[in-house]
Amino acid sequence: MFSITTITQPSLDTKHPLLLLQSSHGEKYVFGKVAEGAQRSLTENKIRIAKLENIFLTGELNWSSLGGLPGMILTIADQGKTKLVLNYGTELINYIVSTWRYFVFRFGIQLSTNISKQYKDKLLTVNTIDIKPSTSINKTTENPFSKQEQKILNSIVTNMFPRLAPTHKYEPSSDPYLNVNLPLVHNIQHSSTCYEVIINPIRGKFKVQEAIKLGVPKGPLFAKLSKGDEITLENGTVIKPEQVLEKERTFGKVLIIDIPNDSYLDSMFAHFEKYDVDNLGCIYYFLSDEVTINDKLISFMELFNKNEVNTVKHIVSHKLISPNNISFMGSTITTLKLKALQNTAYNLPLTNQSLSKEFFESFNKSMPSGTSLIQSQEKDVKKSSIKSENVHILSQDTVVQLEPYTKGFDIINCDVLEKNTSKLSKQSPWKQLYKNHIEPLELPTITYDRLVEDQLNVNNFNNKMEKLDHVEIITLGTGSALPSKYRNVVSTFLKVPFKDINGEVTNRNILLDAGENTIGTIKRMFSSIDIANIFKDLKLVYLSHLHADHHLGIMSVLKEWYLHNGSDPNAIIYVVTPWQYNKFVTEWLYMESPEVLERVRYISCEHLINDRFVRMETQSISMNEYEHLTENLDSNSKSSDEDSENNNTKKKRKLSMKHSSSYRDLDTIQAMYEDLNMNKFQTCRAIHCNWAYSNTIEFNTDAVTKKPFKVSYSGDTRPNIKKFSEEIGQGSDLLIHEATLDNELQEDAIKKRHCTINEAIQVSNAMNCEKLILTHFSQRYPKSPSIDGNIEIKAKEYCFAFDGMIIDWETLGQQMSILPNLNKIFIDEATEEKEEEEDNR
Repeated sequence: MFSITTITQPSLDTKHPLLLLQSSHGEKYVFGKVAEGAQRSLTENKIRIAKLENIFLTGELNWSSLGGLPGMILTIADQGKTKLVLNYGTELINYIVSTWRYFVFRFGIQLSTNISKQYKDKLLTVNTIDIKPSTSINKTTENPFSKQEQKILNSIVTNMFPRLAPTHKYEPSSDPYLNVNLPLVHNIQHSSTCYEVIINPIRGKFKVQEAIKLGVPKGPLFAKLSKGDEITLENGTVIKPEQVLEKERTFGKVLIIDIPNDSYLDSMFAHFEKYDVDNLGCIYYFLSDEVTINDKLISFMELFNKNEVNTVKHIVSHKLISPNNISFMGSTITTLKLKALQNTAYNLPLTNQSLSKEFFESFNKSMPSGTSLIQSQEKDVKKSSIKSENVHILSQDTVVQLEPYTKGFDIINCDVLEKNTSKLSKQSPWKQLYKNHIEPLELPTITYDRLVEDQLNVNNFNNKMEKLDHVEIITLGTGSALPSKYRNVVSTFLKVPFKDINGEVTNRNILLDAGENTIGTIKRMFSSIDIANIFKDLKLVYLSHLHADHHLGIMSVLKEWYLHNGSDPNAIIYVVTPWQYNKFVTEWLYMESPEVLERVRYISCEHLINDRFVRMETQSISMNEYEHLTENLDSNSKSSDEDSENNNTKKKRKLSMKHSSSYRDLDTIQAMYEDLNMNKFQTCRAIHCNWAYSNTIEFNTDAVTKKPFKVSYSGDTRPNIKKFSEEIGQGSDLLIHEATLDNELQEDAIKKRHCTINEAIQVSNAMNCEKLILTHFSQRYPKSPSIDGNIEIKAKEYCFAFDGMIIDWETLGQQMSILPNLNKIFIDEATEEKEEEEDNR
């Protein structure tokens, strides 16, 4: 038996569909779009990917569909996998992966790309179907890379995942085999990759007695017949395998069709119009948001409704079809518990949704509870000839089971099931969650009406007149390393108001780091109207260093910013990052959204350094230089197995320095000061990894009084008393500091170059900051961090951050009164965590 489960579905925090095909023996294959949030969904649903070796990417390649892939690659590598293949229909995949060269690299895993039209192994055959859109106005060729560039891009991907780790300290931007200038490409002729999955049939059982009757002697001839080979006996009699084998059993075929937008439909019709539906079990339709649900789409689906039995299962995903289920239930329960203690410090995750009237009426499907229907077409869509029971809506509970059947005797054995047997509705779960998780806490002051009914669709951020001129902070993500069940990776949102001479208040919104799926958290927390206001006021994105848990969400944030600001020709956004990340932003946005890149004003973290010495960037080499370098390497190697000699050869080549990079970009810095009413923006080198920074920003908050507000952000670092506490951050109004590890894990903190909780408090005390937020907790401690046994905190107020926590600076210390209850409310999670640790052993 084979099963296909849904890892992600279109929702507010998991943008696209992703499937897991698994055999009964555990072999695994992933199909679809690896969007942000995908690896967290694996954790949430306890899906192990130890046997995963192939990812089959569908549709067009863009950040929306691939934003979760870099993090998933790193996680798979860290789990000890030695091989991973990315399958796609065009060479663009090598360019895509190459843009990650400064921050996605691992030793010991062999990552490769497969562009072939067919994949085959002992279990199945996957045929790649590459469909071009019907219109391609002003587009370049499908493959914009020369053969030389294709070869080099493939080589760079290989170098990102070397088999052996170097013996010396490794820095990707100092490696000439990675720090290469990629060709900037845009206006690419995209295509959509789809797949036909054919599971290998099961040969019929060997009928021993029948073979003996036919005169076949026991031994090698039995073996040949059982393998399906024809034999000839000594007397000249020919025995065919079907004479001694039971009927072959086969599996229904699976089609995965990804339609990025309406311009693909004509091409899809042309390709699949004469498709052989014989033995077709099910079809997955991955419909992007831009696809219109109309008669044309319905007619396309009906192309596959040709066989007389009419048993083909149609499984459809679309923003207006798949339910907006809660994707991360563990995190939601945590939020509800914390909200029970601080009701207005959290927003309830949004679950409301409007669905397509056209789809549900065309296929006569019942509408899920808690939803409403909207009509997008002026005319009603036709009633489909496909049986309603054969049309299914993709959700995380959707499971397809494929079992073998005898062709010509049985109908195709393909069943669509709902795996969720719980009574809890992910669409509208609040009453059951309250009963299961809040009532047992016996909190006397909280009722269901106060906690849920009065708070449904209520935004507690920047929502009252008295808060309009208050600094507010949202700790969107508070975990470290990788997304977990209870905490997403780190991201901190800061609203700093400015009051002009007329008393009018405007906001300067700032994002301090943005780990993977920061955008998903925002969309789950806020309505579309609130999101528009948040992004219209977003002025600055800051990245502390190039670790994936701090920046994989930035690209989505920039694209969302443009969605709300693109119509304003004067709107710009400042992006302050290490220089390597700017190369990635440039390469990616130039390829996918050059209009966004035009609005980005980049400043290097190094140019804001509180130091007379500004480090120079390493100079990238050209592709021609890279080709010459690799040719020399090949000539110096006697065989492909001489890895140690190759590594030594690589060491001999050092990159030159880019001298102009040591001159601060004073014009852009000054423009940022003026546009954001800043008095000062300084960085210092963090004690973590190379090119890592802590920062301090001083804002002017009032045009009349000139009252400043000074905020300091540690990023990841060991305690940095001299440079951070005593110099740039001294006297801060607010310090946001990492506290990755509990105090007893001092040795781990030193080894991993992070801080314990007490070390973060020491930095705060030396800084003489007024208020303190502790964040970036180890995912080993997903619940409440240690609140007992810490040293004295000299700050007037402090709090421990949790995901989605809305903090008014004026009342930041309110959490202090409920600290004793934090451990109490997480007893269930502590028990579950202990059980999972025992299972993993």
